[in-house]
Amino acid sequence: MKIAALIVAAGQGTRAGQGPPKQYRPVGGPPVLMRTIRAMLSPHQIDLVRAVIHPDHEALYRDAAPQDERLGQPIHGGTERAQSVRLGLEALASDAPDIVLIHDAARPFVSARTITD
Repeated sequence: MKIAALIVAAGQGTRAGQGPPKQYRPVGGPPVLMRTIRAMLSPHQIDLVRAVIHPDHEALYRDAAPQDERLGQPIHGGTERAQSVRLGLEALASDAPDIVLIHDAARPFVSARTITD
């Protein structure tokens, strides 16, 4: 069984105030998105992780993305969350996962237990 995780990170984060979008801000060191990606990579059952990002955030993403062979190239999202999820799912179609977990980038403290459950 092939399991993929799709991390939705295409928002502009304007409600977080001045500075970069919240998914790229540091929290206790690493950026929020890096923590979220690491959390999704922590269970060995996850075969592939892809992030859906804003097209203008390529450089921010490169700085926040940890090195891992299971982390695929980012996917450009849409103007609304639903559109970003759809674009992410369409991009995963060629990988043909049996299960896709969808998680918000701004929630980095999800436990491995929650992910595996």
